[in-house]
Amino acid sequence: MVTKRFFTSRITCLLISSLIALSLAHPAYAQTGGAATFDETNALRATVLITQVVHSPNGDPVISCVGSGTLISADGLILTNAHLAQSTPHCKADAIAISLTGIPGQPPVATYYAELNEVNIGWDLAVLQITRTLDGRAIDRSTLSLPYVSLGDSEALHLDDTIEVVGYPSSDDKQAASTTTNSAASVRRGVISNFTDEARVGSRAWIKTNATISGGMSGGAAYNTAGQLIGVPTIEASPGATEACRLIQDTNGDGRVDSNDSCVPTGGFINALRPSRLARGLVRAAQLRITINNDSSGAAATSTANASANGATFTRLFFAPGINAAGMPTSVITTTPGGTKSLYLFFDYRNMHDGLIYELRATIDGVPNATFSLAPSTWNGGVQGMWYIGGHEQVWPNGVYLFTLLIEGVRAASKQITIGGAASTAPSFSDILFGVTDRTVQIIVKGELPPLIITGNVLPASDQINAEFVYNNVPPNTPWQQAWYYQDVQITSPTKANWKSAANGKQQISAASPPGNPLQPGRYRVELYLGDQLAATSDFVMAGDYANSKLSLFNGLTFASDVTGSGADAKITGAGLTFANTIPRLFATFDWANIAPGTPWTWRWAVDGNPLFEETQPWQGALSGKTAMLQINGQNHLPDGSYSVELLVGGVSMGKATAKVGLGQLPVNIFAQVSGVQVQGKVIDAETKQPIVGAALIVLKQNISTKDFTGQMADIDQMALTDSQGQFQLTRLLPRGNTYSVIVRAAGYLSLSTDALTFDDKTKNPLVMQLEMNKD
Repeated sequence: MVTKRFFTSRITCLLISSLIALSLAHPAYAQTGGAATFDETNALRATVLITQVVHSPNGDPVISCVGSGTLISADGLILTNAHLAQSTPHCKADAIAISLTGIPGQPPVATYYAELNEVNIGWDLAVLQITRTLDGRAIDRSTLSLPYVSLGDSEALHLDDTIEVVGYPSSDDKQAASTTTNSAASVRRGVISNFTDEARVGSRAWIKTNATISGGMSGGAAYNTAGQLIGVPTIEASPGATEACRLIQDTNGDGRVDSNDSCVPTGGFINALRPSRLARGLVRAAQLRITINNDSSGAAATSTANASANGATFTRLFFAPGINAAGMPTSVITTTPGGTKSLYLFFDYRNMHDGLIYELRATIDGVPNATFSLAPSTWNGGVQGMWYIGGHEQVWPNGVYLFTLLIEGVRAASKQITIGGAASTAPSFSDILFGVTDRTVQIIVKGELPPLIITGNVLPASDQINAEFVYNNVPPNTPWQQAWYYQDVQITSPTKANWKSAANGKQQISAASPPGNPLQPGRYRVELYLGDQLAATSDFVMAGDYANSKLSLFNGLTFASDVTGSGADAKITGAGLTFANTIPRLFATFDWANIAPGTPWTWRWAVDGNPLFEETQPWQGALSGKTAMLQINGQNHLPDGSYSVELLVGGVSMGKATAKVGLGQLPVNIFAQVSGVQVQGKVIDAETKQPIVGAALIVLKQNISTKDFTGQMADIDQMALTDSQGQFQLTRLLPRGNTYSVIVRAAGYLSLSTDALTFDDKTKNPLVMQLEMNKD
């Protein structure tokens, strides 16, 4: 029988003052001037194995895909890849099992099922919520007390920064302990080798690293030196890529999991991370328990993640030395000098769908180069348009580059460029700018065009297109030409001429609609050639109306507590900008003018200036109309806060409004992470000094003393069991300044207990204890 007694003063002294120097021997626990550092133990415990399963007709679960995820809250929120969080053509699933790491270095244990909470398919990011046990019992998330990590600022990273990547390696990783799910979570150290820019996401769409990361670690986490999550390792398994896989299940019925069983694809090695800035909105929405409803009027398209790649193409590949604010190329180049830091590959795409897998492979002088490649990733550009991928922060080494694009593992197109040599003085066109002609300005100099107004890459519907571009080093009589397109169809005959202007300066050009055939809203393009060589090109969108010298596209953006019906028949309830904090949902409504179907547009929700949701979709409504809607929902009601919606076309803001709910500000510290002391250590036999396995260290809730504790789980704040080495660690930090009641129990030993364990500002963190127990 185990009896209770209070800690003696000797034991209390051991508990508080006689701290073992184990913390100084492990790099994960190093402290420098009190600054936070990477906590390897907590990161490993916060890492989960995600197993996608589909149930057979007789109810047996069959594993389809596996990957990693990371707990980002004590109540069971998990950040991972979107392709691991929902069923896809490559990973069909009707349930998601979560396995936890109880003891670092040991295999994970399947413990829970989780459900999708938030997702962005194009960014391949998702947040899961643990919802039930493996036997199907529902879980109240507020009762969970799991180890977790906090998000860091990915924008504060620099080239050559050290990072630690944590996840479950797959069998293609030679460092993995096993080829099956019995492998433990692992840590891979590396440095940031590059940042990759990409259309729609913009600068630092990807963080590149030289760390050795296998496909099974996709969905895991990369940490900065402060121990904050700054990226999610991401790779999709290319169709047919069976060489990168993990043995999961006894598929041949011989009672063993070995090389004779089927292998679940996991993808090849990873060197790209999605930055934490893209995940922050999804995480924030999950913490606030806010969900999104897409436009109920039909103006927004439904995701097509399960669409096939039939007919998908990449064409018209070219290189540019930079991009403008609208994501268009500054100019077109065929070579670039040594020391180049900025280079972008542009290409047209058709019949693509968000969720398809695309890949970029780069070679330099015939040698594959991972730094400038992109592993198989989820497409997020919609059906058609112009795309870019490249970078501007790392010097591109001299050499002959060959870039090859793939769609669903199949080669789609390639393009070559040479980097090296001196800067070119060849003729060039660059910096195309579109605008509306101000016809009220009197022209003084014969031959000049009126100045452009409402400049940018979104223009109101008009009977004339106007543009301006910069030219340099163009000799007299140089052959040049311009060509104009609408939705990829040429609308003007190529205008060929010999250069008549000066060698350097700005030139204006225009194109008018044919008689009786006015220009239509939609996507337009101009191409400028020097001789037969493409020198500059840019797309723009014609949409909206020209009213009072302004572009009017989205009008009447406001909010409502309820909307029924749609369009002109919509009935709006409680329209305005101020709402009670009892409303369960909030609608943003707006009218629109001259938006061609298929035109990409972006909507963003934010709360108190912090991003929540963002998505770019092809417009699916009528050309013009009323009462398009966007909707967010609270679990029971929306939290107090200032909720804003912004509408964009071509990367240009076309409308923004803010509504206040309740006090108009989120509660203070709603996102604050718990800070305090991490408690860990070892329990040993006082006489033999051997570890005691299975000892329980119990921390009671604040209002429960050791003498009042009768063994009820409801009275326990948290508990840890010792492993085979007698070691333990509490899952959550204990705030400083509080007083704790603690009990240590082990079969065959006298209990230890105290009601006076207090941590102050001088207590070391982590607190590493060695507790000695006497036999009963």
